[in-house]
Amino acid sequence: MRARLALSIFLLTVSIGQAEAQWLKETYISVFAAERDTAYIQDLSRMFSVNASLFQKNSAFSIDDLKNLSSLQYSCSDSSSSVSAGFAYKWLSLNLGFSTGLFDRHRSGKKTNLSTQILLPAVTLKFSGSIYKGYYLENAESILQDWPVGSRFDRPDITTASLRVSADYYFNYTRYSRKALTSHGELQRRTAGSAVVGILLNMNMVEGDSSLVPRAVNESLFGYHEQIKTVSNTLIGAGGGYARTFVTPVGIYFNLDMQMGLAYNKCLLQLDDAPDRRHDALNLYFQGDLSMGFNSKHWFANIGGNILAIESPMGNDGVSINNMNGMMRATVAYRFELEKNYGVYELFTTKWHQWRDYRAAKKQSPTDNLAE
Repeated sequence: MRARLALSIFLLTVSIGQAEAQWLKETYISVFAAERDTAYIQDLSRMFSVNASLFQKNSAFSIDDLKNLSSLQYSCSDSSSSVSAGFAYKWLSLNLGFSTGLFDRHRSGKKTNLSTQILLPAVTLKFSGSIYKGYYLENAESILQDWPVGSRFDRPDITTASLRVSADYYFNYTRYSRKALTSHGELQRRTAGSAVVGILLNMNMVEGDSSLVPRAVNESLFGYHEQIKTVSNTLIGAGGGYARTFVTPVGIYFNLDMQMGLAYNKCLLQLDDAPDRRHDALNLYFQGDLSMGFNSKHWFANIGGNILAIESPMGNDGVSINNMNGMMRATVAYRFELEKNYGVYELFTTKWHQWRDYRAAKKQSPTDNLAE
């Protein structure tokens, strides 16, 4: 009896192990080595591409009083754009950029951004961090008492910092290419869409030398008056949505990628006139990406934008903080074959050997030839 029981447990363990191994194998293939439907996606990773981009990143936040249907709307004072140029080949992509000062009306703030992403057939991984210093109150005329029309309410003391890590899984990865929209290694040949699920980890801080709620606020319009100096949020959540790329016969495409999710949020309030307060809650987040462009074997062009908005309750009835980060971007790229039947490594090693042989032959003197 015991032998039969032991044998049954052993066989069950083996079958579970085989099922787990098969699941791990299928997961690995879908993430790293997925077969793509060539009628929908064309692989161009073996072509060398050069690109140039103009982009603008922005940050904003608002403190919302839902009872009075009013809010304090802050935007970063630095709205300058940046340019970048680079190349891509196979898995390697390198871009260098710098700020230009274009489209910055005020030039009174500072911003630092660092971001990267890993584009796999089924999964898109994103990592980003940012620091913005210097904000202004957009609706000062309507929310502050006796504020002069046309005057800016600057808050150079306000600083925001954020760190974000996200992972998105696209179910229809055999026909829908996320890489075709943000890189130059693939071409979406036909219209296709995919359901998507994702997880998000986001840490955000808003800090000022004085209260984020100005003392001159109109109490009849905005009913929240605590002297908040710092709001810190740590959020982890999961969500889903849908993405679709519409492709026209001439190569022009339109893309829409929208997701909503539910997250657990830990909020810390540091007050100027009271002890610190913590508040944990469930809240919603939204992220969207909209773009259009042109894609062919040799040319790639794209213009679009993305946004992440997170509404976080602050522990008081009807009061929350809404953090928003977004980017507008325009990119143009050109692809070409380096040499027929040559990869980058083979091309450069071949040219190196040819140059080395040429230098060696040139250095050989007539005396050496006579001695031979």
